[in-house]
Amino acid sequence: MLVEVKPYTPENSEAWNNFIAEADNSNFLFSRNFMDYHSDRFTDCSVMLFEENILIGVFPANKKDSTVYSHQGLTYGGLILKERRNEKKLLLYYYELFKYYHTNGSSEIVYKPIPNYISKTVNDLEHFILNMLKAEVIKVDTAFILDCKSELKFQERRKRSIKKGIKANTEVRYDNDLDGFWNKILEPNLRDKFGTKPVHSLAEIKLLHERFPDKIKQANAYINNEIVAGVTLFEFDTAVHCQYISSNDFGRDSGAIDLLFENLINIYKEKTAYFSLGTANNEGNDLNLGLCDWKEGWGSKIWAHFHYKFSLENLKNLERFTL
Repeated sequence: MLVEVKPYTPENSEAWNNFIAEADNSNFLFSRNFMDYHSDRFTDCSVMLFEENILIGVFPANKKDSTVYSHQGLTYGGLILKERRNEKKLLLYYYELFKYYHTNGSSEIVYKPIPNYISKTVNDLEHFILNMLKAEVIKVDTAFILDCKSELKFQERRKRSIKKGIKANTEVRYDNDLDGFWNKILEPNLRDKFGTKPVHSLAEIKLLHERFPDKIKQANAYINNEIVAGVTLFEFDTAVHCQYISSNDFGRDSGAIDLLFENLINIYKEKTAYFSLGTANNEGNDLNLGLCDWKEGWGSKIWAHFHYKFSLENLKNLERFTL
C-alpha cells in the first residue's frame, strides 16, 4: 500500500476544500477559505496524503524553526481523514505523515487532536499513537460542554439572573451585528479588563462571516435598544461553539447576558448534540474559577482539549505497525 505525502500549495485549494467538506473528522475551520485569512502570520507547511493517487487525508500545519505545529491558527487540528477505520491503515497514515516531516528536517511536532464532541467520528486512536511516540502533554484546555441530549439543569443563580433580564425588558436579537458587538462590547471589555484584544479583528470576523454565513453567526442582547451583551457562534455538524462571549457591566448586572444564554441554549438544544461555552483557561494551564462557576451554572461539564509535543526521533516506535 503506497502512501504519498505532498506539500499543500494554493493551486490545491479546491481539492483541499472539497475533501474537507466530506471528511470524517472535519469542519469548516479546516477549509482554506477559513485558514488563509491569517496566512501572513504563519509559515504554512500543510500536507496532503494520497493512496494510489487518491486523496485520503490532509494535515493543516505551520512551521517555526524546526518544530511543526498542528496549525497554531486553529484551536485544534490533527490529521483529517476521509475515513477513520482499519487501524492498520490508520497507523500507516500517521507514520508516513510524521516521516515526511522528519525526512524534511523537522525535529518535533506539536499536535492538537480534534475533541470528539465536535467531530463526526471518535478520534481516540490518536491518543494511542501519541502515547507510542512518547508525546508529552504540554497543555490542557478546559472546554465547557453542555450535552443537549441530557436534561438541562440551570443553577439557581442563573435562574434568578434570567428573571432579572426579563424584568429589565431585555431583547435578544439574532441580527449578526458584528460591528456593534465588537466596537461597543467585546473590544472595550477585553481592553479595559484584561489589556488584550480578540483573536479576530472586526475586519477578519466580518470577512469570515461573509465566507461562512451559515456557520458564523452573532446574537446580541439589547436593553432600551442599546447593545449590552453578545455571543459569536460557530456552528458545526454536531455542536455549536461560543467563540466570543462578552457583556458590559450593565449587561451582566441586569441579567441580560443570562437571558441571552437561556435563549441560545433553548434554541440549539433542539438542533445540535452539544453546546460549547468555550474554555475557562487563563495563561498556561491556570483556571479562571469564577468563569468556571458561571459556565458550570448552565449544566456544562469539562471536556479536555489536549496539546501534545513529541520528538520525531521516536517515530521508530511506530515502524512495527507498518510492516
